[in-house]
Amino acid sequence: MTVGVSGDLIANRYRLLNLIGSGGFGEVWRAVDTHRSYEVALKLIRTRDRSAAWREASLLTALKSEHILEVNNADVAIDVPYLDTALAACSLDARCEPYGVEETQAVNWMRRALRGLDLCHKRGLLHRDVKPQNIFLTTSGVAKLGDFGVAGLMDASGTAPPHGDLRICAPELVTGGRATVASDVYSAACSLYALVAGRLPFAGITDQAILVDAIAHGKYPSVRDVAPNVSQALADKIRIGMSPTPGDRFVNAAAFDSVLALPERARRFSPRQPHNGHLRCWSVTGRGSAIDVCTVQGSRARRVAVETVRRPSGNRVRRLCFECAERELPVRLRAVFNDLRD
Repeated sequence: MTVGVSGDLIANRYRLLNLIGSGGFGEVWRAVDTHRSYEVALKLIRTRDRSAAWREASLLTALKSEHILEVNNADVAIDVPYLDTALAACSLDARCEPYGVEETQAVNWMRRALRGLDLCHKRGLLHRDVKPQNIFLTTSGVAKLGDFGVAGLMDASGTAPPHGDLRICAPELVTGGRATVASDVYSAACSLYALVAGRLPFAGITDQAILVDAIAHGKYPSVRDVAPNVSQALADKIRIGMSPTPGDRFVNAAAFDSVLALPERARRFSPRQPHNGHLRCWSVTGRGSAIDVCTVQGSRARRVAVETVRRPSGNRVRRLCFECAERELPVRLRAVFNDLRD
């Protein structure tokens, strides 16, 4: 059911311009706040629970932080709850899909989102849907946590009913447990995986029963199998954040943020759009040289060639190439990137 229509005036204040996104929660519109002559993102929530909307409004308007997408106003108009938030340039899924981003950039974005998440938890609120689509970049390139449409109040035991996107749900939620700080931490780790890999850990599983089983048993590809350019140090932190047992994860969002303070690297490994008909490509910068690492179709079926091109200075080029079986590719690529990292 459509909540709004272009041109509608909501609450005698917001003129709907164009639909930005929609889902089970409702719709997000680019709108003009006619009281301020200013463009905003207006979320129209598909629910009739007026008391819940008022409770959410009081919480969200109190969440003032440089790490949270600003909520300007929250109210109910003719039984349709709405949130007026700052208009972001894009969400992080638009920046990381389909190849991922360089890990230093991904870590920077996620640390900012974790600081916003930590504030939510301190205010007694669970986000319950931390994913790249709900982390936003401002026009100046700063990442902020947003979209609290399914956020839930913690009860006296620090829990809330499970909610949110199944693909980032913690194992305990798909087996009958309740949402907690630990389940939000798990979702944040899933999001960091997606930022560097270009896809969520359980992407590609369309059958819900199979997906639930995979989540419950932690059956997802290692992030370095999908993104071999990622350092082992970061892969270990993602693995801990996604531990099947809540008590084995980082104790809270602040702890996760703290361990993500990775040492500065001399070289950066950035996924790039494949060129020249290649399968996968990365650019390596730093230490005074530019290096391309690319995979191409091998000489026989199910074989892949890995080509490394160095441009140390001027027009001099050093080209290295080897071929391997497709199943061996992740291991061989990790070795290539480890050699370049040392």
